[in-house]
Amino acid sequence: MKKHTTIGKFIYWIGFFMCMSGLGTSLGPLNYNSFIPNKSAALIYIFIGTAFLLTSNFFKNRTNR
Repeated sequence: MKKHTTIGKFIYWIGFFMCMSGLGTSLGPLNYNSFIPNKSAALIYIFIGTAFLLTSNFFKNRTNR
């Protein structure tokens, strides 16, 4: 099984937190305590976070097994 490199883990966690903050703002719990100004910006955060999550899969160690 391939494991993420350090940069892959970093990209994954950035994407994860962007997705969660976007979902929290768009669904309501983080409506007033968020740094995201409105719900349309929250959708952008969700899409960018998802793209980061998918991109992090390309940064994996290669093994010759």
